[in-house]
Amino acid sequence: MLEKRLEIAKSIAQDVGQFILSRTHNPGHVEAKSSPIDVVTEVDKEAQRQIARALHEAFPEDAIWGEESGEPLRDFSHTWVIDPIDGTSNYVHGLPFYTVSIAYFSDGQPILGVLYAPALRELFWALRGKGAFCNGTPIRVSQVRALHEAIFITGFPHTKRRFEVMAPIYGYLLGECQALRSFGSAALGLAYVACGRCEGYLQLGISFYDVAAGVCLVEEAGGTIQELSGKPWSYVSRSLCASNGLIDLAAIVRKVLPEDVVATLR
Repeated sequence: MLEKRLEIAKSIAQDVGQFILSRTHNPGHVEAKSSPIDVVTEVDKEAQRQIARALHEAFPEDAIWGEESGEPLRDFSHTWVIDPIDGTSNYVHGLPFYTVSIAYFSDGQPILGVLYAPALRELFWALRGKGAFCNGTPIRVSQVRALHEAIFITGFPHTKRRFEVMAPIYGYLLGECQALRSFGSAALGLAYVACGRCEGYLQLGISFYDVAAGVCLVEEAGGTIQELSGKPWSYVSRSLCASNGLIDLAAIVRKVLPEDVVATLR
């Protein structure tokens, strides 16, 4: 049944991705959610409706929850988690760095992840124990070990307090690694770690629905997922540190930040 869920989720992601792409220059009304810079469009809402409807028709016994559902998710067992457009700000501005994200949780862990970047025509997927793929080709994390050869990705926090926590880490990485990038989509950043284009991703202030599919991708591609503190990541975590497993980003965080600050990261 997991293989069937994967194939249907891939098909849905591509179909809805084409709808999203068709509305690139007409996203409809844009409104703020948690803050003026956290936005949602009519396309986000319609895309979620389309994904949820298709999943329900295929798997009526499964629970379905999306970022735009408007209520918290409490059941992480046999549940689909949808982020219809991860990178909405990019989408609104005509930038191609956004994805449709569909994950399936079982016993609190994402065991199936599908990401489709319609503007880039790339479909990523992973199934627990079966590997990770991009457009049908198996993918693996990079084998880079040296910081000066590594590219890292981050997502800049939306609050001043969190940015001030992360600023010393950004400064350290900028001085030690080859490059530090931000694409504006956590899901896409994790996909790029999974396929070896970058060596790591880190962010403070992130939600499980942004990264659930990407977490499955990275782990199935041979990488590691943690909180910034180095503790195991779970759906309640509000930070994320992904790497190729050869460069320990969490150790860098502990090296750069005071111990009492690291203790507050989760």
